[in-house]
Amino acid sequence: MRNAESIILSAETRALFEELPRRLYGPLYRGERAPDGLPFFVVRGDKGDVLSRAAIWTNPDVSFRDETPGLIGSFECVDDAACAAAVLEAAETSIRAAGFHRVVGPMNGTTWAPYRLALPEGAPCRFPLEPMNPAYYCGLWESLGYEVIANYTSSCFPLGPDSFPRVEKATRILEKRGVTVYDFRPDRLEEELNAIYEVSVVSFRHNFVYAPITRDAFLAQYLPIVGRLRPHDAAIARRADGTPAGFVFGFPNAYAPAGKEYVIKTIAVLPDPDCRGLGGLLVERMAKMAFEDGFTLAYHALMHEDNISSNIGNHAHAEVCRRYRLYAKELG
Repeated sequence: MRNAESIILSAETRALFEELPRRLYGPLYRGERAPDGLPFFVVRGDKGDVLSRAAIWTNPDVSFRDETPGLIGSFECVDDAACAAAVLEAAETSIRAAGFHRVVGPMNGTTWAPYRLALPEGAPCRFPLEPMNPAYYCGLWESLGYEVIANYTSSCFPLGPDSFPRVEKATRILEKRGVTVYDFRPDRLEEELNAIYEVSVVSFRHNFVYAPITRDAFLAQYLPIVGRLRPHDAAIARRADGTPAGFVFGFPNAYAPAGKEYVIKTIAVLPDPDCRGLGGLLVERMAKMAFEDGFTLAYHALMHEDNISSNIGNHAHAEVCRRYRLYAKELG
């Protein structure tokens, strides 16, 4: 049995923290938003190379089964059950000692950050912002007593002239209610991002294991992402008084070898009567844009199986192309 070392993330230990994912993912790994002071565990090989890693994240606003759980995130491991057991059991021991009775993971502190594991089967091509773990990760967690507490899917559908049949009719209906959809305005970046934030914190608040995020933290996290979008990679809906009612954003799949795939990443709509049908319009409007730009396949990404967005994303020719899982364990 290998031993896990307890380490605190700092400027001096960040290279060690990032060593294994850099080795596993190569140029796909772009670093992590992990704060100094984060406690993590590593298991090293005989030559000092990192074989597994896991961090303890905390968030008092996360709730699972009416309790605040401990969170294990930043998990990486070679294909070795003993190495996985060493870091996960060390993290569990620390979490139990802190007074938590359950652990949820993998989750880097919040659903606003990386969480979940991808199952091995599915589409051959990954896309940015989805979990990119090796195929054996789910098996490692399940072999150590973790139960599945949530399932997520990504679906894909071919883009063609029939991919957006309701755009014109839905646009007229929504406009009669005073709801207008327009392309994202990069020259008003902070104003647009504030609109996305205002819709997100209302639309997502009932999501599974959701925790709120401050406006400043949201802006810091998403400003670099949204700042790289083309104008029609995002759309925002507003009422006649200017208040935001919904949004969608997506991007070309940079991992697709032929460059013809488009990812519809996030959609959110306020749960108000005048917004009925807005989600479908936002998705079809983006599908129309992608088709006109020459894309031939679209993903509707990372939907909770029970979430209303899975209905919004339904398409006559859509098929589930990848599945993801979130886990928990009773610590006793």
